[in-house]
Amino acid sequence: MSEVSVAVTGVGVVSPIGVGRDAFWSALCAGRSGVVPMEGLARASGLPRIAAPIGELPAKTLISSPQFRRMDRLSRMAVAASRLALDDAALQGRDVAGERTGVVFGTSLGDLKDSMAHLDRIFTRGPAAASPMVFPNLVLNAPAGYVAMEHGCTGVNFTVAQHEVSGEHAIALGCDVVRSGGADVVLAGGGDELTPILVEAYHRGRALAAQRGGREWGSPYDRERSGIVLGEGTAMLVLEPLERARRRGVAVYAVLTAVRDYSVAAPRYTWPRHADAAAPQLTPLVDDDIDVVFGGANSSRRLDRCELGLFARLFAGRASAVAVTSIKGAIGECGAAGALTVAAACLALRAQAVPPLCHLIAADTEAPFRFVAGRAAPAALRAALVSGLARGGSGIAMRLEAAR
Repeated sequence: MSEVSVAVTGVGVVSPIGVGRDAFWSALCAGRSGVVPMEGLARASGLPRIAAPIGELPAKTLISSPQFRRMDRLSRMAVAASRLALDDAALQGRDVAGERTGVVFGTSLGDLKDSMAHLDRIFTRGPAAASPMVFPNLVLNAPAGYVAMEHGCTGVNFTVAQHEVSGEHAIALGCDVVRSGGADVVLAGGGDELTPILVEAYHRGRALAAQRGGREWGSPYDRERSGIVLGEGTAMLVLEPLERARRRGVAVYAVLTAVRDYSVAAPRYTWPRHADAAAPQLTPLVDDDIDVVFGGANSSRRLDRCELGLFARLFAGRASAVAVTSIKGAIGECGAAGALTVAAACLALRAQAVPPLCHLIAADTEAPFRFVAGRAAPAALRAALVSGLARGGSGIAMRLEAAR
């Protein structure tokens, strides 16, 4: 355990179920889903027919920068989420110097929409048709750069890309920066966007819901789950030392006390069959006070089963006392969805409630855990474990404790 405890003092969310902390949390608690019939992304024939896009983003009310017109869509989502997080933490340039404020952003694929348009112009009309004004948006660190420019953050600036655990790794890196004294405040999180090329790639990989039979829906840990429903979104957290947060007198959502990353043997483009071998590495995070686990389950048979096997080994002997949930039935799957999962865990610890598994009908019969369906369940939550596992076998887990 680090001597410096890292507090989460601000939460900003742009998601398929709402923009802002309150809208996001209320929808999660009510079991509402952002999965809707696809518009503008549907294939000419065949699956998928559903996805979880974000709604109308009130970007102009959340972004003041003159760079607004040049920002790509993902960067606008990141800047908007950062504004919401800073406002939530009562940090708008008053309490911290720019050079002591850092940004860490996780994204699996970055600005896909503009990247595809840029390449299409080059391939169809030649290199001279490419716009130099668009090119800066195509690099993965564009969102982190725009966040820094919008809020005057001249401290450390990192971008993390690690498949489906990009968001968790970005938050973990942000915590390391705070603990090391590299910054007083770090905006950390991640996001990814939903685009036609992404839909096509998952379709060709036959990874989407109902492509291998069953019903087309998003249902983590349900025994009839049939595959992934794609989504998009962004979440940014304000991280700062716990003692600093107490001196400022602001509310603390959760305290991030420990992180472990690990890897297990897996094929390059899919999840491992088993992750039990990682249990000894994660044991230091799991005390008897872990009351809820936020997994990365996305309705794929392989990932969900793999996670439940790992959790069963970690919590052997007390699994029936532990609630397990995933928010991806509500928001879909995207590369940095783990950032939204961490945000949900922080809100759960603050509200002392476990959000339900959206669309859950019948939980996997092999799982010995408690599953919440329908609406959020009030619970005395002392600590939460957030766990994510990416294709290729890269995993990460973090321990968050309720603020005392």
